[in-house]
Amino acid sequence: MPVYHFTLHAYRSWRPDHPRGYTKRGEGYQPPDPEQAKRYDERASQDAAKFVKEVQILIIRISHDFCERRKMRLHGVGNEEGHTHIVLSWSGFSSWHEVMRRLKNVLATELNRHFNTPGKRWFVRGGSRKQVKNRPHLNRLLDKYLPDHPGLFWREGRGVP
Repeated sequence: MPVYHFTLHAYRSWRPDHPRGYTKRGEGYQPPDPEQAKRYDERASQDAAKFVKEVQILIIRISHDFCERRKMRLHGVGNEEGHTHIVLSWSGFSSWHEVMRRLKNVLATELNRHFNTPGKRWFVRGGSRKQVKNRPHLNRLLDKYLPDHPGLFWREGRGVP
């Protein structure tokens, strides 16, 4: 059964002028670039998305429902204003790419329904995915990494907020 750790960034949350640099599609990691940030801002059609507490609660609830409906297992979710980490597993054949695509689509659809914001972009294109290697790796994610984020943390076995 594959177990994956997905990281989904909020739309426009990691700008080119970020002190640690940024990633440019097809070109990889880039150093901070304030001029590029201005160009991105000029081309942007929407404001940045922020995962405030209410959004974080909804991300947990929607992810939980997504997994239950598809007989997947949601292990944990860690949040902060600019991104969310979701650890889940499934049996049967579904590529990580397809699972991430469907999850992001359901999250965006439900967030837009809740906030009555049709067409709002909540996430950047793509996202990070890492396959969880073994039980110690999973435990480290659930016991240390996800709870260390400043936003809401949820793990399997706890009530859904």
